[in-house]
Amino acid sequence: MALVELAPAGAGPVSVAEARSWLRVGHEDEDELIAALLDAACARVEHLTGRVLIARSFRETLDAWPASRVSFLSGAVRVAAGPLISVEAVRIYDAQGAAKAWSPDEYRVETGTDPGRIIPLAPYALPRPGRRAGGIEIDFTAGYGAEPDDVPAPLREAVLRLVSESYGGRHAPEARRGEAGLPEGVAHLIRPYRSIRL
Repeated sequence: MALVELAPAGAGPVSVAEARSWLRVGHEDEDELIAALLDAACARVEHLTGRVLIARSFRETLDAWPASRVSFLSGAVRVAAGPLISVEAVRIYDAQGAAKAWSPDEYRVETGTDPGRIIPLAPYALPRPGRRAGGIEIDFTAGYGAEPDDVPAPLREAVLRLVSESYGGRHAPEARRGEAGLPEGVAHLIRPYRSIRL
């Protein structure tokens, strides 16, 4: 499985100016460092939660439909990252390497669930690829929205706290917990947003 970002977000969930204020930095000399810390903190929060903070487009390439993400009863497949906004295309490759778009008339996209799903409409099923490797491509858009205020406040604060810890600024170091080595306050903030796999 490979997940590739097709287009970067226009802006992050937290601006450099907002992070500078949080850190109580009164100058712009370290804006480049703060921006790098913001990028790293956002990536960490996204990795730990399995959620995309600011909306952007992705392409997932699969060898086959992953059994761990397919519902036995409905044949629905969970999309790799959420919150799901839309599915732009699903392509299936045949044995000769030719791509064919799976017709949107044969499936529906469910964005109101967590995570979002692609559900085949009866009497259709998930199409089988003919190519043994990289036979399925899904182009989709995920995220809370295009604007920083679309991102839930606890996740934005988690980003700021991670930046603060890395920068060594506003907050005293917090107690560590768990293998992820997260500060306790950050772990508390992101806990409700973590994806649970049964």
